[in-house]
Amino acid sequence: MASALLKPSFFCLVALPFSAWADDVPPPWQSEVELGLQALSGNSDSITLNTRLGMSYTSGPYRHTSEAKFLLVEKDGEEDKRKGEMESQANYKFDPSRYVLANITYTNDKYGPYFDDFTFATGLGYQAIWREDMTLLLEVGPGYRYQKPNLDEIDDDDLILPHNVKEFIVRGQAELMWQMTKTAELQGRLTTITGPSNTSFEARLSVQTSLIDDLAIKISTTQKYINDVPPGLSNLDSIFTVNMVYKF
Repeated sequence: MASALLKPSFFCLVALPFSAWADDVPPPWQSEVELGLQALSGNSDSITLNTRLGMSYTSGPYRHTSEAKFLLVEKDGEEDKRKGEMESQANYKFDPSRYVLANITYTNDKYGPYFDDFTFATGLGYQAIWREDMTLLLEVGPGYRYQKPNLDEIDDDDLILPHNVKEFIVRGQAELMWQMTKTAELQGRLTTITGPSNTSFEARLSVQTSLIDDLAIKISTTQKYINDVPPGLSNLDSIFTVNMVYKF
């Protein structure tokens, strides 16, 4: 069991921002770690582990965010789900409400439609709402996608889609943050990626409530739909988590 938990290497963030230190002034970093763990024993044994590490850096018109997430589910000693995700994005504002962006996303999903899913996108962003208690960011732009289908989870007699996806795409995203109360925050994000082979929609929604200054509890759900997947695999992938969050 312990070796299975240590296998993934997705906790190592890549593509973190280039050095932007000012002389003798520490950069405005913000970081947080999330952890959720559930273990059951008795008539059936199961363990669920989900973690997230997020970092952001802001300096003048430049902002960089990176995050790595990992989910592992084991039932009766057998692995049932294993998924790692990494995302890194750099923004540069050229006026008070608009910015250019570069986004890199990578997903490794042992039991999903695509074992490897990599996208790179650029584009423009617009701050539709920018208040102390609420922000709404809208983004759109072109990019490139590589996907490797997960043939290991399909039966030999299934009609499979064995080809790798290599294509240009269009990526769009809307991201909302609402500070509902002094201690409660709602975050939502809708991302769509479309190309010649398939279109995907991913919706994230989370509510976070502070317990003490640096510690909070977070309830979140992620729904991802891919319209064209190999037969035998589901178009919709859903994840629900309850995590403790530590900010530093």
